[in-house]
Amino acid sequence: MAQFNEPYYLVDFNSSICNFDILINDMPAFSHHVGGAVSSHIPINHFILENGLQNIKINVLPLQGEESLRNDGFITIKVFSYDASTDNYDNTVEAFKYEKLDFSENNLPVVSLTHDFKAEVNYLISGWKNSEQFNTHTLNKYEVEKYFRFIHGLFKDRDIDKLHDEMKDRFDEIDTSMYLGVVDNKLELSNLFGELFGGKYVLDNFPEVTDVKFFGDGKICTLLDSEKKPIIHYTNKETKEEFSLPLFIHKPKDKYKIIR
Repeated sequence: MAQFNEPYYLVDFNSSICNFDILINDMPAFSHHVGGAVSSHIPINHFILENGLQNIKINVLPLQGEESLRNDGFITIKVFSYDASTDNYDNTVEAFKYEKLDFSENNLPVVSLTHDFKAEVNYLISGWKNSEQFNTHTLNKYEVEKYFRFIHGLFKDRDIDKLHDEMKDRFDEIDTSMYLGVVDNKLELSNLFGELFGGKYVLDNFPEVTDVKFFGDGKICTLLDSEKKPIIHYTNKETKEEFSLPLFIHKPKDKYKIIR
């Protein structure tokens, strides 16, 4: 593999007439559940904690309301890196590729794939490596809901200082893994609230019904409403536009913290 000063990893996807989920190291990197075609790429360094083998999981799903994949659907997914310290975006190294140009084999109901790929990065972050292991039997859902209610209240009050304290680990690790240098994350939070307020977005009420989802090989969880929307979800009542901020928590010691 080429030795980059700042190895920057992305997952690239191109699909048509299917839905899919991509997870990196069992963290949700991208989901597409509205059918049609999509082609883009997103950074994934913040899901890579250290050098070595990483894992990608791909679930390709039928369109909503259908039971099998369309024969004329297709999907291509690849992981590649480039040197973020340069402007040479053409010098890339491919770490993984999956390509399915049609789904005509045996009327497939779903395609599931898990594969390892090697990544070389010049940082080391703790993430959730030493966090408590969760499962549906041991997790105290009341405690998780209580913490998310607390976070929801901070967003409702636009309490930048306390939100920054709760999200500091998240900010620090993302800044490190993305080679962002010194970032004023309090200012970023203030700008976010300014844009939401200026755009007439209103924070939805805390939902009456919630569902816990596990990630990070059982060391991370998040809370969703009955429509699978994140707890931090805003709506513009006039235009019906929406904005969501998914938050993922772990328990490194005796207290829940936001890690992604």
